[in-house]
Amino acid sequence: MNFTYLFVLIWLALLISSGVLLFSRGFLLARVSKTETSSCRILSTNPNDEYFLTPEVVNEIFKDVNASAHLCLPQKTKVIVLVVDALKYEFGLYKENVKEPLPYENKLVVLKELLERSPDHARLMRFRADPPTTTMQRLKGLTTGSLPTFIDIGSNFASPEINEDNVIDQIVKSHLPLVFLGDSTWTDLYPRRFKRAYSYPSFDIFDLDSVDNQIMKHLPKELANDDWQVLVAHFLGVDHCGHKHGPMHEEMVRKLGEMNEVIRSVVEAMDNETTLLVMGDHGMTASGDHGGDTDDETNALLFAYTKQHRFYGNDTGSDSEMLQQIDLVPTLATILGVPIPYSNLGLINFNIIPEIPVPHLNRFQTLLLHVWQNAQQIYRYFFQYALENKRTFNVDEMDRLETEFILLTHRVQTIYNEAAFKSFVRDLNIHLRDILSTCREIWVRFEPTQMMHGLLFSFLPVFFIFLLVNNSRPGDYVRIFKAKEVFYTYLINLAAGVFGYRYFKNFSFKTEEHGVIFFTALASAVILAFHTLRHWGSLVENWAAVRRFGHMPTRLLLFGSMAVFFSNSFVIQEAKMLSYLLAGSILVLSHELLRLSIRVEFRSKIKVSQVLRSTALRLILASVLAICFIRFAYTLFRCREEQGNCVDFATSGGPGFSLKKPGTGKSYILAVFMIVVYTTLTRLYLRSCGNLTGNSANVLLARYGPTVASICAGGHVLLAHSSIKNIQRSHIDAMALVIYGLLLLQIIVVSVAPLMIFVLPPRTGNTVTINGNESIVPEIFRKMKRMYEGNDDDVERRNAIPVVYGLATVYSSIVIAFGVFLALVMIVLLEPRASIGLVLCLAVGAILLSVHGILRYRTATSFESCVQPTFTALVGWFLLAHFCFFATSHQTTLSQIEWRAAFVGRTTGLGQSNIISGCLVILNTFCGPIFFFCMYSLLSTETFSLFALFPNLIRSCRNNAAKADSTATLSDLADEAVGFDMTRGELTLYEYEDDFLGANFKLAAQFFMLQGLKIFCAMLACTIHCRHLMVWKIFAPRFIYEALATFVSLPSLIVGYLLLLRIHRAVDTLIKRINKTKVH
Repeated sequence: MNFTYLFVLIWLALLISSGVLLFSRGFLLARVSKTETSSCRILSTNPNDEYFLTPEVVNEIFKDVNASAHLCLPQKTKVIVLVVDALKYEFGLYKENVKEPLPYENKLVVLKELLERSPDHARLMRFRADPPTTTMQRLKGLTTGSLPTFIDIGSNFASPEINEDNVIDQIVKSHLPLVFLGDSTWTDLYPRRFKRAYSYPSFDIFDLDSVDNQIMKHLPKELANDDWQVLVAHFLGVDHCGHKHGPMHEEMVRKLGEMNEVIRSVVEAMDNETTLLVMGDHGMTASGDHGGDTDDETNALLFAYTKQHRFYGNDTGSDSEMLQQIDLVPTLATILGVPIPYSNLGLINFNIIPEIPVPHLNRFQTLLLHVWQNAQQIYRYFFQYALENKRTFNVDEMDRLETEFILLTHRVQTIYNEAAFKSFVRDLNIHLRDILSTCREIWVRFEPTQMMHGLLFSFLPVFFIFLLVNNSRPGDYVRIFKAKEVFYTYLINLAAGVFGYRYFKNFSFKTEEHGVIFFTALASAVILAFHTLRHWGSLVENWAAVRRFGHMPTRLLLFGSMAVFFSNSFVIQEAKMLSYLLAGSILVLSHELLRLSIRVEFRSKIKVSQVLRSTALRLILASVLAICFIRFAYTLFRCREEQGNCVDFATSGGPGFSLKKPGTGKSYILAVFMIVVYTTLTRLYLRSCGNLTGNSANVLLARYGPTVASICAGGHVLLAHSSIKNIQRSHIDAMALVIYGLLLLQIIVVSVAPLMIFVLPPRTGNTVTINGNESIVPEIFRKMKRMYEGNDDDVERRNAIPVVYGLATVYSSIVIAFGVFLALVMIVLLEPRASIGLVLCLAVGAILLSVHGILRYRTATSFESCVQPTFTALVGWFLLAHFCFFATSHQTTLSQIEWRAAFVGRTTGLGQSNIISGCLVILNTFCGPIFFFCMYSLLSTETFSLFALFPNLIRSCRNNAAKADSTATLSDLADEAVGFDMTRGELTLYEYEDDFLGANFKLAAQFFMLQGLKIFCAMLACTIHCRHLMVWKIFAPRFIYEALATFVSLPSLIVGYLLLLRIHRAVDTLIKRINKTKVH
């Protein structure tokens, strides 16, 4: 079997993907982590220690305060840190006179009691997080004090060990024992740091209680122990409740109530020399999600409490209402008396530091040493980083900051009272916040070289696909891409990659990856240019045959879809724009069909009865129905923060489906109904095609598998989101696992025996006489034609013809059957309302195929033109694949990723594999591109299957000449129309295999071209808007989504082509077997 085209597609996919990857390395460049660490001499109150604090030592310190950076004052108290994941600031506020509080309101009563009972010993503050607000990124910020980088969010599935200086390592180096309980992300980031660790997996968002229960089991005995100085407990229940139910669910009442009791018990058990910090790592949106930069996501809660010691007051210059999360690091280091981590940019907040006197130091001297140590640490890190990355920072800005700091170093020597201290601290804090602002503005520095190379090497494959593939005929690819030349192409790319890996430094590339991508892409561009020049004559000839202004409406639709990336308002409203463009492509197809119908079917006076019976009217009505489906999908779109005029369905629904209250689950019932309708209609279609006849493995699977899968999918939709309690999770998981198993079985069956046909052997020994080198197929169909026309009176001879059920749809039937199982897997991963959107898109796709199939037959003049889809259908299918992303309730924002999908069917049975989690989330998020690109071959096969199933369409689609001859057979009509007998259905595709495989290769390459053009526009928009105010909020997330869509779309197209090759090989084996039987 010739797999040359497959390897060419893989080659082109690698070229486009490598360009996108290279651009992302330049655009989403991570901050350079510094490996340096801070150190200090800890001053002690114990006379036996080396650095004993005496009046003489104090006098030496204040002779030169600038030399005090290497000193740390003694530890103040032990620390208990209770991290309640996703503890939003509003969850801790107590609202008086509220008769019916919301599920998350007034539940943490213990905070209110402590604030009222001991106002000087308790603090409640807004805890401001830096985006992205994912748990791992927040833990990095909470322990290093540095700003997170945008692209680090991608490592949320695989948390790497932190190699940057951090407060955990500083505590360990200072010999202060740590104990940890809870989220295993901590032990992933800081392995082997804890004296005792009770860590548990954190990613099963369906599980609200397991981790919290384990913490509550071990926490009391740890509080009773006295062998630790820092205790950290990270609770997950509130966050998982938000992901699963949202903050408005009754389960949130229970989880916040549990946290209230945990805090109360810790307060009662802690001793007088301990500081309690209760905090959230981030907040949550109204739908329970997080990850972005909205106020709901970045505003967490911080509560601090000590039993015996008062906290410093508001006269220290620290903010008493809000604490930046990065400020926790120097504050915690100050409480524990350890060095502030080297890369910290946060400021000490004295409002949550116990006011414990230090011997021989008065109050303002203690504060001065703390703030100046913090200032010198920030200065040392910031200016050292700027010195090593000179191009990153503005020279004038650096000079201004350096001058200000030099002035402050002189002022600090002249502070002898509290009034001077307050003035100094106010100016110092302003200066340090200026440094922080400078870092926020320019931290993610762009690499223009990598961005330029990424743009270039993403565009070149698209350009050559347009020149070489798009302007060639399907039959030409055999001589353009020869197997030996493709093999040499891979060898040349391998050699270029090795050269780039070995000599990347010689060309001033910073990484081996850059060198490998550059030289392989350059070599591939040269090879493609060589192929283009070698076949330039035929390319120009084919290009000249194309109408200059042909398909202009479709080109405008395509231009509109690409223009989305260049405006932030377009990106915000992209869902609606795509719906208009998709509806426009369907209208263009309908217009072309109607124009031809008036010319063909209504040549004389138009009669009402003739109009009502016409095929064109039915297809026009179907097109209107498709547009109605697209319009209905508006109700399924999710909202962005920037859209203030709509309500996200995730926040407007009830608590879930209830058998006692069916009205609460209309969307659930509708989802189940549409699943049943979809599987039933596809099964009826396959049965009418004859593809469910027989007992082969694929036939049995297609006959019974969708029914079983739809029952499981419907049950999963109802039970997984049910408000009924005490449903065992393993039973719900089993339904999803059955669907996964059926898809896996379908893949295996397609790989081994894909055909869904049944060969009925002849009843007599009569044979069909042919030469040994001839094919049996034309003879079979000639004999069938003679019988149909009544020219063969010998009934026995009819019985001698082998009858094969399902041959007319031998290709499309397998693709459709595979698509059913793939769609049901996606449905079970989606939310119920999102699954409705997927089924609606499938219906729109079926209508688009039907309209295009008949339009293609009416406009085709040969097999080649019949098997190649029109450009309008191509663009329509492409737009539908991407519209499905929004119709399935997704948005291009980081906070609306459906992490729930990572555990559908996996909470009890398939372990904690991050690879499986990532694959399931990808399937959920990009279900549209994956499904429709895997099914892309239907665009070239459906015309043949339609006319094999509905032969009367051939008569209704012909012109006057054919009408004049009322005795003309269907075969004659088809021969007269397109030059071959279309009554054979999809079996005709086998007889023209070179053109058929070439056309599908061209179709896949054209989709490559469209997807490559789309990601190129996204990259170009990011380049243009790299200093735009909304670059990280809108343009960067949109690029990330489009890049991921490219990485899944190109392999999906390759899978679709591979599926077609496997079917073709099976058909080839079948025909050869029949030929061999008939000859012998």
